[in-house]
Amino acid sequence: MLYSYCINTFLVSNVELKKLRYFVTVATLKNFTAAAKALNTVQPAISRQIADLEAELGVKLLIRNTRVVTLTEAGSYLLKNAQRMFELELEMVTNVRKIEKGEIGHIRIGYLASACFSFIGKLVRLFSTQFPNVRVQLVEMTSQEQINAFDKHEIDVGFSRPIPSNMNTRLDCLNIYNDRLVVVVPELHALSTYEHIAISDLKDENIILLNRMSAVGLFNKISGIFHQEKINPNIISQPSNMQTLLTEVSAELGIAIAPSCVANLYTKGCLLVPLMGAEIKVPLEIQYMTNNTSIIVEEFVKMTIQNKKLINDLS
Repeated sequence: MLYSYCINTFLVSNVELKKLRYFVTVATLKNFTAAAKALNTVQPAISRQIADLEAELGVKLLIRNTRVVTLTEAGSYLLKNAQRMFELELEMVTNVRKIEKGEIGHIRIGYLASACFSFIGKLVRLFSTQFPNVRVQLVEMTSQEQINAFDKHEIDVGFSRPIPSNMNTRLDCLNIYNDRLVVVVPELHALSTYEHIAISDLKDENIILLNRMSAVGLFNKISGIFHQEKINPNIISQPSNMQTLLTEVSAELGIAIAPSCVANLYTKGCLLVPLMGAEIKVPLEIQYMTNNTSIIVEEFVKMTIQNKKLINDLS
């Protein structure tokens, strides 16, 4: 394998491809006249090119007679490798053009599990139908993990909550849908019978909030609602993921405020009650690098925006 690679590298750098193409055509058709016709040239030109090739390589490639061309052992070896080289050249040119069109390649997508479970599978299937040769990698991440992954160029697209403006200088962010905040209460808690819960109803409750490092935008929003109502919440736990938050509520450790998409997770032992008396919309965005040059990323973002209604219907 290494020897073949060295031979091919030597040929590409030292022998004109035209001479190799002439040789391959003659060797394949086993006749100079037929080769000249196939190449739309004259037989003496082909003979001269192959003679030059033999001189440059210092080997005899063909045994000529009046009717048929026979390959020497060196000629047979060269034919096999030259054919493979031209196949690789064609594949390379074809793939380069497909990459330019976004038809092949890969895309790495970070996503919030609770916010995306309802639609991410359908969206990726739609994308893969249109771009079957693009490899899609899905990575479940918190909002902060996505920010870090963008910094390290480990993801190309993220589905996350809005990033505070002072933390975002490099991402384009487009709204996908607006979630609503709910109060998550243990199923036997007194507040579980309420149709709506106001922030003021929570002033004496133990509060569970998703860790700020996991979702800085969401944490700031919920904290801001308490601050607006002049309530200093008794935060007793800040888990790093939504499923742990739900587990703690079901264990009656406290009450949580979360986006309604947590209904997509395991909520046994919990009830979700709408929050009232405050701005309760929680956007979900598709985020990608402002300086993105990938056609694949552009196409995925475009398809996502085109399917906002589907996403909203599924969410």
